[in-house]
Amino acid sequence: MQVALAFAAVLVVPLRASANGIVSHMHISDLALRRLPPGELRDLLSDPELVDIYRAGSVFPDSGYAASDAYGEICHWEPFTTAYIRWIRENHGDDLTTPEARFHIAFLMGQASHGLADQVFDSLFMARTTQLDGDSSNLDTAAEGWLVVEHDPRNEIEAVFDGEAMVDVFAGYPELLDDHDPDAATFETGRVQISRAIGAIYAFGWTWYDMYWIEMPWAATHYYEADNVPGSLPHVATFVAEYWQVLWERVHGRDTLGESFLGTWPEDGAVNFETARDRVESRAMIVFGHGLDRSTFGGNVRLLDPEGAVVPAEARFIYGSPFANAILVQANDDLAYDTEYVVEVGTGVRDIDARAIPEPVSFSFRTRCAPDRLGDCPPLPEEWVRPEDPMPPPRDAGRPRRPDGGTDAGIDAGSEATIDAGTPDVGGGGGCATSGASSGALLGLAVTWLARRRRTR
Repeated sequence: MQVALAFAAVLVVPLRASANGIVSHMHISDLALRRLPPGELRDLLSDPELVDIYRAGSVFPDSGYAASDAYGEICHWEPFTTAYIRWIRENHGDDLTTPEARFHIAFLMGQASHGLADQVFDSLFMARTTQLDGDSSNLDTAAEGWLVVEHDPRNEIEAVFDGEAMVDVFAGYPELLDDHDPDAATFETGRVQISRAIGAIYAFGWTWYDMYWIEMPWAATHYYEADNVPGSLPHVATFVAEYWQVLWERVHGRDTLGESFLGTWPEDGAVNFETARDRVESRAMIVFGHGLDRSTFGGNVRLLDPEGAVVPAEARFIYGSPFANAILVQANDDLAYDTEYVVEVGTGVRDIDARAIPEPVSFSFRTRCAPDRLGDCPPLPEEWVRPEDPMPPPRDAGRPRRPDGGTDAGIDAGSEATIDAGTPDVGGGGGCATSGASSGALLGLAVTWLARRRRTR
C-alpha cells in the first residue's frame, strides 16, 4: 500500500494534460459499439475474438509515448488513419472477410476512436473543466481513477499489436507520416509498456480517486453524464459510432466526402447558446469522418448572422495538425442575445485527398436571452456552483470486487445497454496480472504519467 501511495504521489507533479486516459479510451470504444446500428460492422466488432483487438487499437496511439517514439503523436491523426486504410485495401481489399483483414479493421476502428475522442473531449470537456475547476492538467489521470472505481469497465487487456504491419504502413506512405520509420521492436516496446500501464491503473487507480475528486469536483460529477454534457465519455462515444460507420465505408472503397458529416455541438436548432466569448460554451463544433485540410478554411468556414452576413470568427482544430475531423468555430467578440446564428462549411473546404465537400454543410443555434428577459425565453440550465468544501461520495475503500470472468466473452451487442451500467459483464479480458505490487505493474504506473501527450495548443 505504501509503495502504491508513493507512486500516486507522482500525480501532483505538473504535467501537460493528455485528453482521455487509456482505460477511458477503451471504454469509449465499448460505448460506441452499443450505439452502432445492427449490421456487418457491429457484428465484426462484437466478435469475441476482436473485442480486445479494437481495445488494443484504442490504446495504440498512446503506446508511442510510452515507447518515447514519435509514432505516438502521428497515430493520433487522420493522416495515419488514411494511410492505414490504404494499406488495408491494398493488402486485403480482395477479401475483407479473412481473419487478418478483420483484425486490422477492428484495430483501425480502435485507433481512429482514440484520435476523434481526444479531439471532442479536449475541445468540449477538458476546456470546460479548466473553466469550472480551475485546472485540467491532471484530468486524464483523474478520470481513469473515477472510471475504474465507479464503473469498473472490465477492459483490462494485454495489448496485441501487429508490429510488422505497422512498419509497412509507415514505410508505404511516408508523405503522410512525416517520413518517420519506427521498427517492429519500437512497437513491441510500446505494446509492453502500455499493457503494464493498463494493469497499473486497475491496481492503483482507487488511490487517487479522492484527491482528484476534491481537486476537480465538476469534472468528477460530469465526466459520465450521458449525452447532455458535451465531451463526456458517453457523448464522445456518439461521435465515435458515427465515425466508425464512415470508416467502414472508406475501408470498402464506398465512401463519399458528402456523406461524412458526423454531427455538431450544439445540435442543430439548439437554444440558450452562450454569448460571452470568454466562456468555453461559446465554442461551436462540427465534425466530419475525413481529415479536413485546415489551410482551406479561410472564407469557407463561416459564422453567419440572421441576415446572412459573416460574423468575424475563428475556425480551427484543437491542436496543431493540418488535418483533423473536428472544426471549432468561435466568434471573435461576444454574440448578440436571443439571436439565431448559422455555422456553414462551404464547398471550398477540402479533405486530405484534396476532394472538395460537394455541398455546403450547416447547422444553426440560438443564443441565450439577456438577463432582463429570462422570463420570456427558454429556461437556462442551472449554473454549477463549486462547493466550498467538495467531498467525494462514500464508496468502498478499495478496488471494486469483480466476479470470476475467465476469458473475455465479447460484447453483447444485441440490445442497447443503459449508459450507467458500464460495459457489459464480460469478465476480466486477457489483462496482465495486477495482484500484488509487481515491478512490472509499478513500472506501468510510472509510464501512465511519464507517457503523457505533449502537445502545443
